[in-house]
Order: sequence, then C-alpha cells, then structure tokens
Amino acid sequence: MYHVSIIMPVYNVSEHLPRAIESALNQKEVSLELILVNDGSTDQSGEICDAYAKEEPLLIKVIHQENQGSGPARQAGLKEASGEYIYFADPDDYFDHTLLKDNIKHAKKRDAEVVMFGFKQEDSNGDNQQINLPNLPQLESREDFRMHFRNVYHFYPYALWNKLYKKDFLMKNGIIFGNQKQGQDALFNIEVYKHLSSVAVNRHAYYHYVTHEGSAINRYRQDRMDMELNIARSFQKMIKSWGETDTFTDLIAEEYFNVLYQETVNLVHPACPLSTKEKAERLAYLWETQAKVWVLEHKKEENNPFRKALLNAYKGNDFRRALFLMSNRIKVAKQYSKTFNSFRNFFKN
Repeated sequence: MYHVSIIMPVYNVSEHLPRAIESALNQKEVSLELILVNDGSTDQSGEICDAYAKEEPLLIKVIHQENQGSGPARQAGLKEASGEYIYFADPDDYFDHTLLKDNIKHAKKRDAEVVMFGFKQEDSNGDNQQINLPNLPQLESREDFRMHFRNVYHFYPYALWNKLYKKDFLMKNGIIFGNQKQGQDALFNIEVYKHLSSVAVNRHAYYHYVTHEGSAINRYRQDRMDMELNIARSFQKMIKSWGETDTFTDLIAEEYFNVLYQETVNLVHPACPLSTKEKAERLAYLWETQAKVWVLEHKKEENNPFRKALLNAYKGNDFRRALFLMSNRIKVAKQYSKTFNSFRNFFKN
C-alpha cells in the first residue's frame, strides 16, 4: 500500500499540467501513486498524462474518460486509489515538495481523519502572493470540531487541496463525489463534515493556488443557480442534523447569499442570453423563493463595501442595481488586471 494517492482531474490544462505533475513526483520521503484522470480533454493534456505514465509506470496511473466534470473525474480516481491517505490536487496549481511528508506526519501523530494546512494564493506569474493559514486549534473530537466550526468555515471550507483525507474514514462513511458538474468539492466536504471527529491542523503553507483567467467558475452556466442551491441546501441539512441551526443561522444565511452572489456573476457574463429584464426577474424569483427567508433576517453585517452594497440591493428588491453593481465590479477588476500586467511587463522588458 502507498502512503498516499494523489488524485488529479485533468481537463484542457496542457499549459500548466507538467508543473503540477512534477510537483507531485517531487514529493519527499513518501511512497505515492499519482492518478491522472483525463476528463475528455481536447488539447494535449491526455498525451501529456500518457507521456509521464510511460516515464514513471510504477507511480502514475492514467484514466481516460468522456467529459463529465471534475467531481466524477475525482470519483473515478478515488475508486482506483490504494493509498492510506488521499490528496486531491488541481492540474493548474502546484505544491511544495514536503506537503505530503509533513501532513502525513501530522495525521499519524494525532490519528486524524483529516489534516488542514495553509496555502499560498498567487497569479499565473507567481506574483501577488498571499499566504493563508488555518486559525484553529487541534480538533481531537467531534465536539471540538463542531465547537470550532465557525473558524473552519472561514478557512476555505470547500477547498480540497488544503486538506489530506484518511481513506478509511472516507470509505467507512460512504463519502463520494456525485455527478453534479460544478460544486462537487463543496458537496464532498459537507459530507466529510457530517461525520468528522478528528482534525490535525498544520499552520504552514504548502500549496500554491494559482488564479487563471478562463477558469470554470468564470464561465456562464445555465444551471448554475440549481447547482449553487444544492450546496446551500446540503449545508443547511448538515447543520440541522447536528441540531445546531440556531447556533449557525448566520452561516446558513451566508450560503444563500452566496447563491445570489454567484448567480448574479453568472447573469452578467457576456455569454448569458437573457435580457436585463429577464435577469432581474430571475434574481427576484431566487430571492423570494429561496434566499429571502435566511438572508433578510440573519445576514445583518457585511464588512466588505461591495458585498454590503450588493446585500442592500437584494434586501431592497432592486435587482437591476445588483446586476449593475456586479457588472461594473467585473469591468473594473479586468481593467485593473490589464493595467497592472502592462505596467509589470514594461519594467520586465
């Protein structure tokens, strides 16, 4: 048995994939298998996977499948995994060579079902690096975990790449990835949190989360609202199953606010075919039928000025303004990025 199985879903990332694979192969002092799941790529990603597997046939396994989304791709890898621990990495990021060694050490020392650790967020040039570390004590019981869940929630709770999972824990509780095209990382972690009893916390950063233009979250999806609602409802059901609805009403409200937020992003995307009137009506429907009961009463504070303005627009039933605010925010962000990159390239030349 390997110490760890690294599972990496791959879809049209040929430009970044070699770096991700190399960072997996460069892990120190652990036995590992790397499972690459080529999810119907139309670029050279599949060929890159096969080439690395030919070089390292004892370490790398490649699965080729029709495009189904990252969740089903990860599940295909999980079915083949034989490691004591499972690590999910993305193919357009990379990670330090001691990530597995250090976090397996933490897991074994505390007999933990999950290890949470820090990461570095950066742009595609390795610049604008921001270090994010978990602000948590060691969580050695189910009671500890739920007592400190608010802090867990505020440390990228749905990310997979800042966590190491014990395979036996996943298998014992039947935790798998479903078929939803987007958001399966969130649904997977919600299932993890339902059953979690022990978490080792490592306050060091190992993973490099790289932001790229054109990622899946920046594409228009007709079914985006349904997928985000599924996450919010699953989160609400988890909190209810704990008997902690009154304790975490603000977090449930945050989940439904996020549904509104993400659907507003989706609706202002250039590929969205709806008219402004239809977009506003869609937000109004979402507000009245799903989000209002939680957001209006339980989300009262928002420190971020933009999110506060957006929240006020929702609460005031001014959905055209919400669309206007989001559209202008995205335009400003793109213009800033373009100007910053031009400025940086000027001084590089």
